[in-house]
Amino acid sequence: MNIIFKNIRGLLILQILCYVFPLIVVPYVSRVVGPSYLGKINFSQSYINYFLLIINFGFDFTATKRISIIKDDHKALVDTFNEVISAKLVLFLLSLLVFASLTYFYPVLKKDLLLHCYSFLFCIGGVFLPVWFFQGIQEIQQLSYITLLIKLITSLSIVVLVVSPETYYWFAICTSGVQVLGGFVTYFIAVKKYHIPFYFTGLTRIWELINSEKLFFLSTVVIHLYTTTNIFLLGLFVEAKEVGIYTASVKLISIVSSVCITPISQAFFPEIANRLNKDKADGLGMVQRLIPLVFFLTLAGSIVLYGFAPFIVKTIYGNKFIEAISVFQYLCIIPILSSLSMFQAQVMLSLKLDKYIFYISLAAGIISVCVNLLLIKQYSYYASAIAYILVEIFILIVGFIILQQQDLAVLIPRQFVFSTVKKSVMELIKNKHL
Repeated sequence: MNIIFKNIRGLLILQILCYVFPLIVVPYVSRVVGPSYLGKINFSQSYINYFLLIINFGFDFTATKRISIIKDDHKALVDTFNEVISAKLVLFLLSLLVFASLTYFYPVLKKDLLLHCYSFLFCIGGVFLPVWFFQGIQEIQQLSYITLLIKLITSLSIVVLVVSPETYYWFAICTSGVQVLGGFVTYFIAVKKYHIPFYFTGLTRIWELINSEKLFFLSTVVIHLYTTTNIFLLGLFVEAKEVGIYTASVKLISIVSSVCITPISQAFFPEIANRLNKDKADGLGMVQRLIPLVFFLTLAGSIVLYGFAPFIVKTIYGNKFIEAISVFQYLCIIPILSSLSMFQAQVMLSLKLDKYIFYISLAAGIISVCVNLLLIKQYSYYASAIAYILVEIFILIVGFIILQQQDLAVLIPRQFVFSTVKKSVMELIKNKHL
């Protein structure tokens, strides 16, 4: 139990760090560089994220699972560690070739060649930062300390070096440089502390590893299509200032959604999965009672966000980002839609209906790309906001239909009646469960 509580504490620290430091750094940077340069920075990051996605290849999940199973077998631990690092090195070299070709020969990318190169250095840190290893051996607390140091150094260096719009590129240098340093330091800690001699795994074994993990990798690519591709497509067709306006709004909504939804998801998912596996009716009943509570909470939160949008945007980003207010207000519906979809996805995962999640995500990604390509030139960042909302609505509706067809409905109208919701709240308060 001590290990579990240490890991909970470590994960909590990591979660807080993910939100605290951006909330400190983003207001400072946005005020110093303005919407145009912030747009350049965020577009560059969205571009580089594709290569980071390839290099990670889903190992943050799949390798964590493998390490957790064989952590007491030192030879298997060494083999797995070197297989993953070797695969990442090969994927990095392939990514470097693609990055160099695209960035040099594509005019829209070439105009900010230096910025993209600085941003791409982040991928080196992605190769060597063994988050998956520390999570697998359940040393989350140690990882949280390293993450704290990386975030702190990055934030301080950005504040010191990004002092005018013309110094915006230092943001990418600081972010990538500290990530690379943190990656090397963490890698050597893992190698020394756990006595892991490095050797390069043969290409045959690397291919086998990549081939075995390709389905999970494809699922992460599909999700990426409708979550962050909006920013990249926007950057290809409109001015940097418009990218800055959109990304300012999306980052705020992402933080709000994560703060509201992630704790609920992490807290209830184990219990939902456990109940569904033991007694499907009991598990579905729990989800059916829980959804209205979360719906009304997120509805209330979204109404507050919508009403206070001008104050929130001006306080965090400053007066240069006034245009982001309306986009932020449009996106205030996202936390509501995401929370409902989350429960549907948890039911599917718990009952081994993963394939439906993949198909829904793939269709959502295609819809997102198509809507953006059709509307961006005419409606700019509003097109990306519309695509984001439409995709979330699509995911919710299709998930609802699939669960209905499987006799697993979780959205029950009578559960949204005030008296029923009140009863569920009182039961939760009194008995600590639904």
